[in-house]
Amino acid sequence: MPRNYKHCFFSAVTPGTHITHHNGPTGKKLRIHLPILGTEGARMRVGDEVRYLEEGKCIIFDDSFNHEAWYNGNQTRINLIVDIWHPNLTDPEVKFF
Repeated sequence: MPRNYKHCFFSAVTPGTHITHHNGPTGKKLRIHLPILGTEGARMRVGDEVRYLEEGKCIIFDDSFNHEAWYNGNQTRINLIVDIWHPNLTDPEVKFF
């Protein structure tokens, strides 16, 4: 069974932005954040862990966990965001979603 999730996008965030806490409705996917530009002053909290973004280094997390992000840099921050099926899902569960 194919496991193509088919969801990715670029995110552009301006300096001074706070993306307030939120979470996905299910644990069906992992979300990959790949910072491309503007990592200085960028941080993200997933659950109880806060990570500082580094250009070219991915952060991967279960989208159902509560998360938020802050950006206090000097230029627009650009991230590539890619969703993939959670690897613990069975083929019937993927088909259901």
